[in-house]
Amino acid sequence: MNRIKYRYLLYFVPALLLASMAFISPQNDLPKRLASYLNTFRSQYAPEKVYVQTDKPYYAPGQAIWLKGYVVDAATLRPSAKSSVLYVDLLDADNKPVHRLTLKAANGKAIGDMILPDSLPEGTYRLSAYTQWMRNFGESSFFNKPVNVFGPGKNSTKQAAAAVSQDIDFQLFPEGGDMVQGLLSRVAFKATGPGGNGVTVSGSVLDDQGREILDFRDTHLGMGAFELQPQEGRAYVARIKTKNGKTLEYALPAAKAKGYVLRIDEAADEKSFHVMVSGNVNNQEPLVLTGISQDALQYSQTITLQPGQAYRQEILTSQFPTGITRFNLARTNGEPLAERLVFVNHHDNLDVTLTANKATFEGREQVTLQLQAKGKDGKPVATDFSLAVTDTELVKQNENGPGIKSYLLLTSDLRGRVEQPGYYFESSNPQRKEALQYLLMTQGWRRFSWEEAVTGTFPALQYPSEHDLTISGQLLTDKGKPVADGEALLYLQGQHQAFITTKTNREGAFAFRGFDFTGDVNMVVQGTDARGRRKHLQVVIDENDFIPQAPATFAPQADGLLAAIKQKYVEANNQQIASVTDINQTYTLKGILLPEIDIQGEEDVYVPFKLHQKADVVLIGKELPVAPSGNILESLQGRVAGLQVFRSGPNQFRASIRGQQAPPLYLIDGIPVSEASLTSLSQFDISRIEVLKSSASAGIYGGRASGGVIAFFTNRGGGEEVEVEPGTYIIVHQAKGYSKVREFYSPRYDEQNSASDAPDLRTTLYWTPSVRTDANGKATVTFYTADRNTTYRVIAEGISDEGKPGRGTLTFDVDSKKLNR
Repeated sequence: MNRIKYRYLLYFVPALLLASMAFISPQNDLPKRLASYLNTFRSQYAPEKVYVQTDKPYYAPGQAIWLKGYVVDAATLRPSAKSSVLYVDLLDADNKPVHRLTLKAANGKAIGDMILPDSLPEGTYRLSAYTQWMRNFGESSFFNKPVNVFGPGKNSTKQAAAAVSQDIDFQLFPEGGDMVQGLLSRVAFKATGPGGNGVTVSGSVLDDQGREILDFRDTHLGMGAFELQPQEGRAYVARIKTKNGKTLEYALPAAKAKGYVLRIDEAADEKSFHVMVSGNVNNQEPLVLTGISQDALQYSQTITLQPGQAYRQEILTSQFPTGITRFNLARTNGEPLAERLVFVNHHDNLDVTLTANKATFEGREQVTLQLQAKGKDGKPVATDFSLAVTDTELVKQNENGPGIKSYLLLTSDLRGRVEQPGYYFESSNPQRKEALQYLLMTQGWRRFSWEEAVTGTFPALQYPSEHDLTISGQLLTDKGKPVADGEALLYLQGQHQAFITTKTNREGAFAFRGFDFTGDVNMVVQGTDARGRRKHLQVVIDENDFIPQAPATFAPQADGLLAAIKQKYVEANNQQIASVTDINQTYTLKGILLPEIDIQGEEDVYVPFKLHQKADVVLIGKELPVAPSGNILESLQGRVAGLQVFRSGPNQFRASIRGQQAPPLYLIDGIPVSEASLTSLSQFDISRIEVLKSSASAGIYGGRASGGVIAFFTNRGGGEEVEVEPGTYIIVHQAKGYSKVREFYSPRYDEQNSASDAPDLRTTLYWTPSVRTDANGKATVTFYTADRNTTYRVIAEGISDEGKPGRGTLTFDVDSKKLNR
């Protein structure tokens, strides 16, 4: 009997082990699935970020906004390989476009400028920048920046009313996501006032019996945290007092009966994170702690909590790159339990220093600046920067405002608006580190959700990446049905006429790619169906009418600081309104296409839409013998030297010009048709036939005419060569190219120009979108001062090809004897 039990156990135990291994296997499966998702997301989807530097934060009507855009890979911050076209829109308070730019981005960098209309009303506008590829990931990924425009009037009542109507908003955020009964939890809070700015706040936490549990006070800009151990059956409120003495109460989130609490301390030490996981779940279960940064799984650990015990671990920050790291605690099946964002700073971004040849300059004196860029290792970095020099008395820059480093590394990955983001990048400031911790506890991750990563759900790609300009549209019937397998033919009007063709897909869509031009160009697009017919067809061109919506958390700039200098700023800049320079250009198709795009034909234009100028042979239809078979090709036998016509079947004929293996290109009234379709063409409808035998005459039609061309002109088309009027199947489209880019005007006050009496009161003294450092990491910039006695601030921003952003600043004084104001 014992032997039987023993033999039974021999079979039962391995089966039990296999079952237990199958049960535990998800422990190792979750990190693998997560890593696989992230690899695909990072390589195939590759989201982008955009940052735009402008010369100033505010302007006057008639001035120019000088800007430079940076288009980078969202994970690595290296120049994006997805997009070479950047869109920059300026929108008013009603979200209507004031100015739109389409900029060419080379190696992730694009330059442009906007001339503000002289009649532009005063108010707060929004500068929005994005690529078409970014639209696949939602408009929350777009770059948005408030831009104030100052005029003689007051701000609109709409904006003022919106500001005063807002009450204090007080929000509470348990660390990791939830409070759990009986477990000590840290609860972060954020208090904001009118306009979305943080407000100083203090208060107390009380339970549902009115007993005061603790007091709290914010640390920075209305943000702070307190610790609370919620008890079973108890509810809690936070009571705060406003400046006007009003008392407000806010209910704390209800504590879960069972669960886990994730706590991470990173403020005290930049070399490691102190992680603690506690729970009140009675049964043991494996949990997975992961750390994600730069869209890659940088850390994973499977842990099992003993009842009544906590898991503690010190994780070195050296495992993560500079930027936000996202820690998640989950069950092995991927069910999320807690999430926490932390910031890693290895101080490995560009070190940018600016020096001037003097500390104080005279009016209209030449300034020589030297810019130097180094990496963390002290080695020089060759890259290019955008650089602005502005009058500090009239242009009030926010010292802790957004910059290329704070935006790309921090705020672009967070939900909502971050006030004074530059503050969190001050070095050796313990309070700054603590404030950054509270910021990351109150503003969540926005790039992709944990659920998407676990389930392998990727964004729906509706918008293509753009490496060049594209003319796209759809070929439809007059009843709105798509025309599949049709052909779209694009002509260019101008000094030369040429064409390219493309097929339509199942939805009737077509696209002409590879354009590279500036300004507006008139093009003609014609459509035919698969049988060469064009009647009852319509060509519809895609228009770029997309308008980015304002983020829900978008807040206008506070202008209390600016009110004192507003009038002085407007007066000074009324004398410095930039002028617009028109550029007249004549385009050919070769001039607006990228070199690798094949042009199928180009010729001087005498008669619109007739591509060849002279045929080798012209036959009059009424002079041809009647074809017994009814096939028009039979009537051509023996009529044209070098043209052979032979029977290929009942009433079927084929043609060959000069023994070419490729068949001729057949055209009916200029529309390409198949050889088989000629059987339906009545000989008595033919007005004339033109035959192109030589490559010189047939080459206009591209590779399809390698076997020559036989062009039939019907009586319906008219015996005379007439201009084709645009209709639904053939339209004239004004294509929008890249926006024209002007060069910033910086006067040279040398000996020849020193006698100018016009006062120079420019608020932007100098702007250049491209200061290129050499192999030694150095670059030199020269410009002249103006006439105001003032201090100027220099701001240079840029990013290396390795994805390391940097920012440098400098101030210098001007003591002008020409003008004292």
